[in-house]
Amino acid sequence: MKIQTLLLTTSILLFPLITQAKVSNITNQVNVAQTINIPLRGNTMKKVLRRYGKAKRITHSTGKVTKKWPRITRWEYGRFTVYFEKQQVIHTVVH
Repeated sequence: MKIQTLLLTTSILLFPLITQAKVSNITNQVNVAQTINIPLRGNTMKKVLRRYGKAKRITHSTGKVTKKWPRITRWEYGRFTVYFEKQQVIHTVVH
């Protein structure tokens, strides 16, 4: 009985610390993304090309392209990589 009470009390006391750590981690990622000025989801290839110029490396997915499995294109810049599905940005990864 004492062990269960101790575990419950410890869990209750540590929960706010754990959730706070996750929130601050997400906040830091958002701040980095805003500082670097990366392409946002939904932008077209033309807009990204116009704003950031030619990518250092362009890679296309391999395999059969279907409606369910569209072609994914990856444009690698110095500090980030942009992933496109067809002609639109679906994700940007900051290095």
